[in-house]
Amino acid sequence: MKLSVVIPSYNESENISGTVADVLSRMKSLVEKHEIIVVDDHSRDDTFAQAASTKGVTMHCLRLSRRSGSHVAIRVGLAAATGDAVLCISADGQDDPGVIGSMLEKWRSGAQIVWALRRDRNQESLQVKLFARAFYRLLGYFNKPENTELDLSRADFYLLDRRVVDAIVSCGERITSLFGLIAWMGFRQESVDYDRKPRRAGRSKWNFQQRLGLALDWIVAFSWLPLRVSVMLGLVFAGVGGIYAAFVVTNAFLGKPVEGWSSVMTAVLILSGVQLLMLGAIGEYIGRGLEETRKRPIAFVEREVEIDEVS
Repeated sequence: MKLSVVIPSYNESENISGTVADVLSRMKSLVEKHEIIVVDDHSRDDTFAQAASTKGVTMHCLRLSRRSGSHVAIRVGLAAATGDAVLCISADGQDDPGVIGSMLEKWRSGAQIVWALRRDRNQESLQVKLFARAFYRLLGYFNKPENTELDLSRADFYLLDRRVVDAIVSCGERITSLFGLIAWMGFRQESVDYDRKPRRAGRSKWNFQQRLGLALDWIVAFSWLPLRVSVMLGLVFAGVGGIYAAFVVTNAFLGKPVEGWSSVMTAVLILSGVQLLMLGAIGEYIGRGLEETRKRPIAFVEREVEIDEVS
């Protein structure tokens, strides 16, 4: 078989060489052929130069023309991959390539998607852990995954069969979550556990704002949650408006309210709930629909280098 390894990277000049060497040392004895694809997400350091200077390995180095996020970088790498299976792993050295053998065993036994799940999240802050747990539980409720036993809140990297890769590449949508897309696609999904390692150098590029943005992309793209929340809020406001309208009308019969105020408040309260209901639904669909109809590519490649293996 031929195994492709896609490594998205952003400002990882201190880590990329070590990660490539670590992955290479673990997989060379496991597969007949291999290729490593490093996708530089428009780093501000010399990540691309460091990757392109690697010797003794078959490598394809791509540099995106602008920063687009790790999920877009992975999708660009998947489009360039030619292997029978593709491993997607981070450049910071925290994902343990020591489980590649176990992942390949699962793949050879028929699994088409193999997730690597960390055993714990003790290295992360309480805020991040609570956010991840709440988000994935909510997502699982609205968007049932193929394998309901998988805890994707612990997922970090994964192995994809060629059929899955081709299916992902065929999806032309721009605004999406790659994790969500893979979980939604179905196929036979299994997992292996591993212990996450500390970073070799530097700090994580993921902040809370980026996590929140990715969560919103996932929710909107793969569930009806925003629309259902809009419906519920609309019903609540409309219900409260109706109750208060009855109160206002009753007082009007009793001669207590200011003249003209009752009819105005009744209309405002009821219509506000209806408007919230409609604007919430229409806004999400129009905004994302407009973005998708532009048919822009998800990314552009600024530079590209191919390195042949040195025996």
